[in-house]
Formats: sequence, structure tokens, C-alpha cells
Amino acid sequence: MTCLRHLPCLLVLTMLAACAGSGGAGSPAAQVERFEIVSRAPAFDGKVFDAAGAYEKIVAIAHLRIDPHHPANRAIVDLDKAPTTGGWVKYATDVILLRPRDAAKASRVLVLDIPNRGGKLALDVINEASARDTGNGFLMRRGHTLAWIGWQGNIGLAGNGELAGTAFPVAVLDGQPITGQSVEEKVFDDVKPTGTIDLAYPAASTSQAGAVLSVRVHATAAPLILPASAWSYTSATRIEVTRPRGVDGGAIYQFQYQARDPVVMGLGMAALRDVTSHLKSGMADGAGQPNPLADIKPDVTLALGVSQSGRFLRDLIWQGFNADPRGGKVFDGAMPLIAGSRKSFVNRRFGRPERYSTLHLNHWAYGDQFPFSYAVTKDPVGGATDGIFARCQPTGTCPKLMHVDSSTEFWQGRASLVVTDGAGKDIALPAGVRAYLMSSTQHMTAERATVGICKWTNNTAQQGPTVRVLLDHLVAWARSGKEPPPSRFPQIGSAMLTLPQREAVGFPDLRALGVGYPDGLNELTVVDYASLPPTPAPDKRYQVLVPMADLDGHDIAGIRLPDVEVPLATYAGWNLRRRGFAEDQLCGLNGLSVPFSAVPRAGDPRRALSQRYTTRLEYAKAVAIAARALRDDGLLLDEDVSRFIERAKVDQRLGP
Repeated sequence: MTCLRHLPCLLVLTMLAACAGSGGAGSPAAQVERFEIVSRAPAFDGKVFDAAGAYEKIVAIAHLRIDPHHPANRAIVDLDKAPTTGGWVKYATDVILLRPRDAAKASRVLVLDIPNRGGKLALDVINEASARDTGNGFLMRRGHTLAWIGWQGNIGLAGNGELAGTAFPVAVLDGQPITGQSVEEKVFDDVKPTGTIDLAYPAASTSQAGAVLSVRVHATAAPLILPASAWSYTSATRIEVTRPRGVDGGAIYQFQYQARDPVVMGLGMAALRDVTSHLKSGMADGAGQPNPLADIKPDVTLALGVSQSGRFLRDLIWQGFNADPRGGKVFDGAMPLIAGSRKSFVNRRFGRPERYSTLHLNHWAYGDQFPFSYAVTKDPVGGATDGIFARCQPTGTCPKLMHVDSSTEFWQGRASLVVTDGAGKDIALPAGVRAYLMSSTQHMTAERATVGICKWTNNTAQQGPTVRVLLDHLVAWARSGKEPPPSRFPQIGSAMLTLPQREAVGFPDLRALGVGYPDGLNELTVVDYASLPPTPAPDKRYQVLVPMADLDGHDIAGIRLPDVEVPLATYAGWNLRRRGFAEDQLCGLNGLSVPFSAVPRAGDPRRALSQRYTTRLEYAKAVAIAARALRDDGLLLDEDVSRFIERAKVDQRLGP
């Protein structure tokens, strides 16, 4: 083979089984054929981050090939139906790197922030910054190398360093387009007489024959089938809807149609596996070009997935993609963040990476089914035996894992099923897993209190300090085996999980203030996904539980940051939709905040601010005590202790 004349290519052959002829039985699994550098320049205007120095930004496109018949790739749905060149399926993905310019100053920790809809959420959550800013600079001050690798097959290649997209092939059958049923759901959340629904996959025909549009007021209500006169195709990927008069603005419109051209979405899992393996190997690509991390050669590789990306990360591990084709471990550590018990709707024909199940919209979306926990257990409801770690445990490729949820995930993501079996019993997590609740926070911290279509203002309680300290622990755990703090997650045995009812939870009665409670709004059943729309089995219902609350309405279990431990308001992980927009259904991924009154008021069972803190200094002292106690338990960094204290000294909610 001509490539054997080149030493870099030979090294890739040894490391990735990369340099070979056509695909087929016994061939190598995959290869980064060419790691195309689009641009390489100083990052953040040359700013210096303590001992880590300055950073540079590398924008690249990884051109890959993969053998559809190799055992390591057989789990990828429809990969065997993708077009091939010489037996290989070829595709490409965006790669964005932020790394210390001086390799000697790098931590040798590679953190893959799995892109969320193509974006960079680690900078937002951990650095508390925008994608163009450094915020508190935490990740850079640690000297970590950051990577974003495109995986979502419905986001195109960007090559601009802003978004991380892909170029995945479309599956075909004997050279002909593949067709099949697909379902779209949309809640317009407005009162306009018309609206449009974009289709993820083009319609096989723009004839209305066989397509059905229905509407219902909430997920479990009977649907109303709309006449053909109520909608029309404006293109193969969009319909226009004339909305019936009198239908609620938050009603759910469902469109079922015959789609064509399924993208091989499961390639996203291979992309993360193979590009990460290439980067951390330090080896040249298949064309002999140097690896941009060759001088750093990370010794610890972590995967962080926020929300959608956290669900995908759980799915990737479950489906066996934390093992590279040689049987090695891809990610030493993993942190699925605000993912709940869900997985993803990716490695399926006509997959929808952005879709996820909530109480209201997409209630029966794929990805919300057993297994839920990392432990391998028998499902007492459905009967199967499985677990997120079922495939990686026998091969020794499970990462050290921290599962981190907000309170919202217990309501919208059935997070109790991470540690319970759905029939009233606790599940012990594997030794390599920790679970932490960011007590009384919403899905992602709200930058400011707003209402929107919800009844009450959203939740501004912080999460960043918790994620920062846990990331430090995850690095140490993956690198040296140093045990992190014990799990802080509610369980049945500790009487910290209960039914989703106000009296059972112990949430204060705030009805006199106009604040209701989502009694009973939490359910999950076994679902038949072989039919479309998916069909639930009402007689096979999981017991879904939520955290117990204290007298102020805050989660008792979990990591209670000073926002919650020394509160100025009641914070919860749920909110309700307001009138005219599916009233009293859970309001998306929003939590709520209900400020304490300055002085006692009738109908409010909570202590007023005047009964809690006589002066701002007294409040700041209480914050300092709470923050230092968390630090002593290894759950808050010194720098964040100082931030909480300084913020408390000037908090305007306590008056002048």
C-alpha cells in the first residue's frame, strides 16, 4: 500500500487501524482521512489566563471514512444503506478547539463540550460567559483544552468556529429513496390565525393523501382530526396551518406524513468516538498532517453534555460508543448535565436529535424509555434487563461519571428513575457513578426573572458554582482515582422522594398569593415505538417521584447553594402555563421564583425577610456560613465562596 511509505500514516494505522484498502469484513473500523485546518489564531485577543497563559482557537473540518460492516459500527442504524466509495462511507464534521498556546502550560485535560444544537454551552454554564467572552475564565485558568465536535445530523457544516455541524449521508435502498412515516409536533404559543410547521424530513409527496393533521389541548387528550382545508404544503419541508377558532394558544398540533431521505443520524456517535480518539492520540491524520494536539497529548479526556447533549451522552455510552474500535476507552470521565433519565432520538431511522419528551410537547417522543439508570437492573414494569452501563461494564470502558440534574429534571425528565426502579424501590448506582441534584434550580439558570407564557417569574438560582467544583473532582477522579464527594441525590430510602403532590412534597400552600401547584403532573408509561404515533400502554405505568421540600418549598436533598440555603425567595424547578396557553400544564423547562415579603403578610406561610435577616450584614454572615460549609464538604470552590459573600453584601433585594 502506498500509504505505508509515510511514517505518520503508519502511526495512524497502528493507533486507529486506519490505513487500509476497501471496507469489508476484517477491515479497520474508521479513519480520520484528513483533518483540515480552516483557521488558527490567537483566542480572546491574546488574553493571558494565569499560569495557563494565552489561548489559541483552531477551526477545522474532520473528513472521515467508516466501514459499515465492521462490528464496531454495526449498531449505527442505516449505515449499511449509506452510499459508499470503495466500501467506505464518507462524511465530515466541524471541529473547534480552544487550547493553551504553550503546551507546557496545558493541564493535559481534554474537555469535549458536546455541542447543543451546534453551540457551546460549557462556556455559558461553567465560565458564565457568552461564546465570544471568557466570563470568569475558569476553564482557561485551569489550562484545559476544549473541543466541540459536530454530531447532530440536521445541522450543516459551518466551518466558521461558531457552530459545530456535520455533513452526513442520506440512506438509500438499492439506489432508491427510503420512505417512512414521520411525526411532527408543534405548540404555537400565540393567537395568530395561521402558522407554519417545518418538517425535519421532506415529504415523499406533497399530495395531502395519507397525511393527517390533528390538534389536542394537552398530551393525553383525545386528538381532533383537522380537515384537509385546514392545512396545505408550501414546500416539501413545510406546511401552513389555518388554526381552528377557539382553540387554545398552547394546543398541540401533530402532523403525521410519509417522509423520505432519512439521514444516517447515528454517525454522530461515531464522529465523537473517532475524532476524539484521533485528537487524544496525538497522531497524524490519514494524509500525514500533524495532529493539532500532538504537543499536548491529553492524559485525561472528559465529555460534558448539557441538556440535549447530556441525553445524547447517556445514549452514546448505552449504545457502546465509549469503546473505540480497538477496544480502548474514549472518555475517561463523563458529566451528563440536566439530562434526567432520558436518552436521545438519534440512532433511529428518521431520527430527531433535537426532540425530547416533556409533559406537554412531544410527550411520547423516543428517548424516554428503559433503561433509565446506570445500573443493570430488571425493569419491573416492562420486563427487560438493561442499564446505561450494560455494554461498557463487560469491556471495562465505562467512564467515571457524574450525573448532575436540576429540580426541573424530576418534573420534565423523570430524574427519579435514575436511582429508582419505577416500582417504589431504590437502585444502587455503580461504584463509578455519582449523582448530584442542584437543589431547587431550573433546567438552566435564568439570567433574569421573566414570565413569558408561564404564570410566574422563572428561577434565577445559580448552578455554575456546583458544576465548576464537580468538574475539578471529575478530573481528579478520572486522572488518579481520587474519590469525589458522595452522591447528593434524593432517594426513597432517605424519605427524600415522594409523589408529585403538594401535601406529600411539603411545599408551602401559596394559593393565597395566586401560586398553585402541579399536583400529579408527572407520568411515564411503557410506549410502543413501532407504531406511529407512538402508542402508550396505560396499564404499564412507572412510579415517577419528586424531591421533598422544606418549609420554604426548597428541595431538602442535593447540593443547596446559598441561594437556596439562605434564601430571599422560594425557588422551584417547575412552573405552570398561563391562561390561554394550555393553562396549568408544566411550562417548558422553566422553574419559578416567589420572593419573600419584606414584612409578614396574610396568606403567606413563609417567614418574611424581616423575620430572617435584621440587616444586610446578618444576611451576608449567614451566606458566608453556608458557603464555607459547602467548601468544607468539597462542594464549593474558595473563589465561589468569595463571590457569594461579596454578592450578599450588596444584594438590593434586602433594601438600601
